[in-house]
Amino acid sequence: MFASIRRRLISYYLVVIAVIVLLIGAFFIWFLNYFYMENLRESLYSQATFTASLVEEMMGREASSAEMDAHFKELGQKLGVRITLIDQEGVVLADSDEDPALMDNHSDRPEIKEAFRNEKKGVATRYSDTLDEEMYYLAVPLDYDFKPDGGEALVFVLRLALPLAVINRAINDLLMFITGALLVSSLIAMGAAFVLSRKITGPIGKISSAARDIAAGNFLPALKVEGRDELAMLAENITEMGRSLKEKIDQVTWQKNKLETVVSSMSSGTILADSDLRVEMINPAAERLFDLDNRGAAGKSLQSLIRYHALHENLKAALRDGRTRIMELSTYYPHSAILETYILPVTGSKKEIIGVLLLFHEVTRLRSIEKMRSDFVANVSHEMRTPLTTLRGYTETILHEELSREQLLEFLSIIDREVTRLSSLVDDLLGLARIENEKDFVEKETVALNQLIDEALGRVESLRDEKGLKIEFTSFTEELYISGNREWLCQALVNILENSIRYGRPDGRIDISVTFDNSSATVEIEDDGPGIPEADLPYVFERFYRVDKARSRKSGGTGLGLSIVKHILEAHATSYTLESTEGKGSVFRFTLPLISKNI
Repeated sequence: MFASIRRRLISYYLVVIAVIVLLIGAFFIWFLNYFYMENLRESLYSQATFTASLVEEMMGREASSAEMDAHFKELGQKLGVRITLIDQEGVVLADSDEDPALMDNHSDRPEIKEAFRNEKKGVATRYSDTLDEEMYYLAVPLDYDFKPDGGEALVFVLRLALPLAVINRAINDLLMFITGALLVSSLIAMGAAFVLSRKITGPIGKISSAARDIAAGNFLPALKVEGRDELAMLAENITEMGRSLKEKIDQVTWQKNKLETVVSSMSSGTILADSDLRVEMINPAAERLFDLDNRGAAGKSLQSLIRYHALHENLKAALRDGRTRIMELSTYYPHSAILETYILPVTGSKKEIIGVLLLFHEVTRLRSIEKMRSDFVANVSHEMRTPLTTLRGYTETILHEELSREQLLEFLSIIDREVTRLSSLVDDLLGLARIENEKDFVEKETVALNQLIDEALGRVESLRDEKGLKIEFTSFTEELYISGNREWLCQALVNILENSIRYGRPDGRIDISVTFDNSSATVEIEDDGPGIPEADLPYVFERFYRVDKARSRKSGGTGLGLSIVKHILEAHATSYTLESTEGKGSVFRFTLPLISKNI
């Protein structure tokens, strides 16, 4: 490119130089030709004046024609010109080159006519028949007062002539000199043009190279142009532009990376689509929600990727009116989820809608918790309604009816039982709430497993005696220690045992055994009760879930026992299982890691 610019500059310079050289050459040729011919004319005129004085002298002494012709030949040789004397009749009287007697009458020669007519001088360039070549003639009239035989004064014409070949040779010599000088000047000018073009295109090349570096990402190219001209200022401006561009691009890149990091790390799914609802950007969370591939999703229609009619109707409406919309979306692939979806129109610099941003917040767990809370409130209300109704009924009866002592004692006994039941329910609810709130911050201590089981057995002893069940605990002599909250773990054992006692067969049996290795101990509680139907097994750890609701209330349970067990064991990161066969009994196992006593 720069070679092309250099060639064009040199071409322009050469054209200008050629035009100037041609104009100057033409002027010099014309001027020198004119100057030479004027000098020649003046020189011939001077020679003619000198010759005229000789002719006048010879006329004065009445020299013969032969003498005069001889003088003309001698003088012509000395001056290097042809000299001819012609009278007014055109007769040649003397000639330096030819015999006058043999020469034609010259009255019709142009220079002779002009000399007689103007009485000054006549000039002509023509072919000489006598000499058989082109000649340059200068004729000068000569007036004398001599009047032969008393007649009119004689008028003569003195003519000097030079061959044009001599003149042309001299002019050609001058032309060669001028041409040589012009050629030398042209070569010097061409060299200057080449140097000047390099001086111009050199900085342009550096500037262009720097511009390519900037376009390629090198925003700080090495660019230095000497001087204070426009090119140097342009180089400074490009350097400053590169520095400014680097700062701007670094800032934009930082903002872009920050935005990409934020979007990529968002737990909420994010999809950006254009006005034609084609995907422009999608974050990993959205890919997981809809099982999409970022590279495969970009540029595709949103409707072909997420096939939900209600969503697309809301997208079209948002693009039409520019209003934000919120909706819930239920998905079933790749997994079931409830998504709270925000549709936000994206506007351009002219406030026109250029796309839409979709935010998907998975609220499956939140909705599940809300449902659990709603169910919990309903269950608590239901659990408390029965004893409260009983309390209210018996209280109103005592207040408004006259009762015997036996009836009053019976009613108060029922009220006491229901109050005890309510108290147990409230205690279990409070205990469950405390365990849930503190399960991430369990206060642990070193606990002897054998003592823990003995303590739990002591707490259920009265209930065991009431139900008439037999509990067998296979004791062990080894000292096994675990790390945990003593009160919570004891509560879990008590709840499991109470559950087996309350729902076991009269005169039934409960076996407690412990197996262990170097790292853990497994506690197993087995009863021979009625067992749990297989369909109910997944739900027995939920709050207020009862396999046989009528029997459970009659037995005095609150429906929270196993739920409390579940939360206690999960707070201790303990694995547990419940196996049950309907009609044969149940087996509850949980495993605790063993520690050294000194820990």
